Amino acid sequence: MELRADGIIFDFNGTLFWDEDENREAWDKAAVMIRGKALSDSEFSSLNGRTDEETILYFLPDADIRTIDYWSTEKEKIYKEICLRGNPDLSPGSREFLRRLKEMGVPMAIASSAPKVNMDWYIPYFNLTEFFPLERIIAGRRDIPSKPDGTIFRLAAESLGLSSSRTLIFEDSESGVKAALDAGCMKVIRIRGPKGKNLSIGGIEEIASFSELLDAGIQG
Repeated sequence: MELRADGIIFDFNGTLFWDEDENREAWDKAAVMIRGKALSDSEFSSLNGRTDEETILYFLPDADIRTIDYWSTEKEKIYKEICLRGNPDLSPGSREFLRRLKEMGVPMAIASSAPKVNMDWYIPYFNLTEFFPLERIIAGRRDIPSKPDGTIFRLAAESLGLSSSRTLIFEDSESGVKAALDAGCMKVIRIRGPKGKNLSIGGIEEIASFSELLDAGIQG
């Protein structure tokens, strides 16, 4: 596979970091606390890739900002505890792929719906600044519409000094893929990950993990 783009943008959760099971467990526990029952599979699928605020408003449509912040903090405490039960690392092939791109001088950015409290943990824990300057990590911002709106990818492209039409985007969720298409990217590649669920969007190129790209021809 040849990758042709002037810059590359990565989603984080489910793409560079496989945490769907941990995120699902955390949201199930939070949902029980908030409304008395866990998420159904269809609920989790539709909410996956969206911000904490949107998910909490799904549970509590009339919640004010203090209530949203409280439940978001509680959920992310649970999520971090679950993640740290194991030895979390970037997804298979990610670190090697990022190093290769860095050696080639390919501009890279992250565009994530992750809340600020999580990204503040991810950045040092995974040493993300080895590959992404802080100004190229677009996450934890309430002023950006949630995916499937493509604004976050357009802002990530701007951080690279590019238009989104000159970027390649890696995503995993349906809302993320739709956001990449909404941003008008040159190409979007979906990371299937360990679950391998099908999307309702046709014609999207998919790979299982970044390990598949380690022998790819990369052209900027």
